[in-house]
Order: sequence, then C-alpha cells, then structure tokens
Amino acid sequence: DPDQAIYGFRGSDVKFFNRFISDYPDTGVINLVRNYRSTKTILNASFQVIKDHRQHASDERTYSQIDGAKTISIMELATDKTEALTIAGIIEQQIGGTGFHSVDTGRLIDANIAMPRSYSDFAVLYRTNEQHRVIEQVFERAGIPIQIASRENELNQKGLPELISLLKAIEGCGGYLDYEKINRFVMPGIGKKTLDSFKDWCYRNQFTLQQGLLKAARFPVPGLKPSRQQMLNDFSRQLSQYKEDISGLSVAAKLLYLEKNTKLSGMLNSDVKIKEAFTRLVEAALNFGAELSGFLANIALHTDTDIYAPKAEKVSLMTMHAAKGLEFPVVFISGCEENLIPFKRPNRGQAYIQEERRLFYVAMTRAKDRLYLTRAKKRRIYGKLEERDLSDFVADIENRLKQDDTPRLKKRKKKGPEQMQLKLF
Repeated sequence: DPDQAIYGFRGSDVKFFNRFISDYPDTGVINLVRNYRSTKTILNASFQVIKDHRQHASDERTYSQIDGAKTISIMELATDKTEALTIAGIIEQQIGGTGFHSVDTGRLIDANIAMPRSYSDFAVLYRTNEQHRVIEQVFERAGIPIQIASRENELNQKGLPELISLLKAIEGCGGYLDYEKINRFVMPGIGKKTLDSFKDWCYRNQFTLQQGLLKAARFPVPGLKPSRQQMLNDFSRQLSQYKEDISGLSVAAKLLYLEKNTKLSGMLNSDVKIKEAFTRLVEAALNFGAELSGFLANIALHTDTDIYAPKAEKVSLMTMHAAKGLEFPVVFISGCEENLIPFKRPNRGQAYIQEERRLFYVAMTRAKDRLYLTRAKKRRIYGKLEERDLSDFVADIENRLKQDDTPRLKKRKKKGPEQMQLKLF
C-alpha cells in the first residue's frame, strides 16, 4: 500500500513504488485493496485525509465490508492534561471501571452498559515521544496499566545504559563514552579532570580504551599525578577481575552476575519499572547464548515495535511510527494539532508534509472499531503553555463522518425549597 510509505526519515521514497514498475516492465501488479481490520467509517475518514495527495498511479482505494459506528469521535480539550484525563475516563467507561469505587464516584455512569473491553484493546498514539509523559502520569494515577512501546524509554531506564557499557568495557569492545558512564561506580575517585587528561593522551596516540588502559599501567600519562594514574590502573585491574569472573558464561548469566556483584545492584532494583526492564533485557539475552556481538547488535538495532508486548493486559502508548503494522479495537490519536500533526520542521519541503499525511493515515487505520481524534487548545511545549489550532488533516475529513464528543459540564438545576428541605434528611 503506497499510501503507507512513511520511512522517508530512513532514506526511503514513495516514488520507488512507481519506479519499480518502470524498471521491470514485465512486473505483474496485484493490488490488495480489501481491508479486513477497520470499519467502513474509519477507512472512509482516513481516505479523505490522503485522497487529494496520493503520489502513485493507481486509482484503487482500500475498502472494507465491516459495519460499525457511522462516525469517528473528535474531542477538543482545554489542555494536554485535560486531554489525558478525558482519554483515561473513556477507557474506564468502556472496561467497566478500574476499581470498586468507579460507580460510587461517578466516573462510571452505568457498569451494566460498559463495553466488554480489556486494557489491551486500547492504544494511544502520538507524534512525538514527549507527549507520553503527561498521559503516563494521568493513567498511573487513574490505576490504568500501561506499556510504553519505546526503545528509548526501555533502554534508558536508570542503570541499564551503565550495565551495557560495563559489559562492553569488560569484554574489550567498549569506548570512551562507555568509560564515562561506568567510572563513577566502578572507581568513584576518578574525576572529570583525570578522565579528560587520560582521553586526550589516548586521542593523541590513537589508542582504543583498552589499549590506553594497558599503556597507562606501563607509562606515565602527561598531566596526571601518580595517585590519579594509580586509580586508572586499579580501574583496569577491576575490569580484568570482572572478565575473569564471567568468563565462559552466557550473555544472560553475565548480566545477572554484574547486577548482583557490582554497585549497579542498587540502581537496577530501585524501581519496579527498572526491574521489569532489566528482566526483559535478560530475557532478550537468552536468545543469543554466549554470542555477545549478536546481543549488542540486537540492542543497537532495536525498534519501538520490538518493545511492544501484544499479550500484555495493558493500554499501549506509542508513537504513530511505532504503530505501523499493529491493530487495536480502539485507538486514540492525541495531539491532532498544527505543528504536531503534521510535525513541522524547518527547511522541509512539500514531500515531507505528504509523508506526514501518510503517517496520519497509517495511525488512523490502526483502529478496528472506534477512532478518537483529540487535541488540546493549550499545550505545554518546553515548559511554556501555548495556544494550539486543530490540525488541517482533521479538517480534511467530511463533517458527516465526524462527531463532536467533547465532554461538557452539565448545568446544575437550581433547587427549590422542597429539595433543600429533603436534603436535610
């Protein structure tokens, strides 16, 4: 489906679809145009976003024979926090409440009419990673379990980058950046000035980290006092000791050993999320046996989608890019605002905007049954509250397919004397 070509940031181009046929004239083309996932309404709405901006020759469009709601929901909320609260409220309604007091507190209107949904039926998509922070905070307070399908969020948990850098340094494949990450807990006395002097000496002599540590044990490092150079030697000996201790172990066993026998233990066990991320890292390592290079390559090439666990009973939070190839009964696309959708970058041409349009099309067609497009009238950007306008992409969808489901406060009726007296009882 050329309308889903969204990998321009990786050097791809939708024109390759058309060029393939001209380069290979005998090519047979079979257009797979029937969609077995989304309702007719969702496909009609998503098609209107791209119909006047398609960059391929085919006039065929994706269709569906699945009936469902006749409209998609549009919601305009006061702020990004209100947006997150509203999404959380809709999820709570559709699963029948997140706790015993959902009905009592009024968050659940009627438990008997709640949809038979589970948390894994819902996904909240956004254009930039930064958007998930407010949503995450609100969902956690509401008791809604979530999984954030983000490689950056997963591998940057406190202690994990240091653990990976330590393993690389021990095995002789680490660099100076890895050294900076681990020196403070392997040998805390090595300060920045000592480290900079050591690195400058290594750069001038074109030493790798491992070569530099070996040379420092035999030759004086210019600008370093003997006591500081001794710390470098102690650091090198500590790494050698670790290497001896984990020799012959599998990658997973090496990670577990370093977690238990270094100062990383406190960091990796300080939080439930960090523990879970470490457990998943060890589970991933089990697939590589003792092959460290394969494990490190896998980490480097990890994508957001690799983090997603389809069987987890949690609401999925992920970027629109990460959602490619996935599907959910209910999808919320948050931040449907100008400068977010499309995400405006300086010095980018029309081709970039067209890819942003296809990206929005991909996000919309992740929904099977219900699609909610939400936006905030004010959003905090880099600490500043800014006014926001509705995305032009949303404006391209015909009004007959959109329904304004923005929650509004009900006006309270004035109580007469009789009601006031009854209230006393």
